[in-house]
Amino acid sequence: EIREQLEAGENKDVPNVAKLVSEAWRNLSPNERAPWDKLAADDKRRYEVEKSIYTGPWKVPVFKRTKKDPDAPKRPMSAFLAYAKVYR
Repeated sequence: EIREQLEAGENKDVPNVAKLVSEAWRNLSPNERAPWDKLAADDKRRYEVEKSIYTGPWKVPVFKRTKKDPDAPKRPMSAFLAYAKVYR
């Protein structure tokens, strides 16, 4: 539905796309949200496992900005972000 509107040329700018996706998310029933919530919970468990294994630096001092360690675990994706990723 959202992709059809975008392909038709309506609401192509990013704020309007985000509004369409967030409105669709709000209108989902709990049963329709369940797969996305499960995906978010699974991702959170993955993050917690990776975080417990990771031994590198967690915080970089503000005065000494260096790049983030590429081996650091990525933060978990929320259910809404997983949903938005599919429907954008």
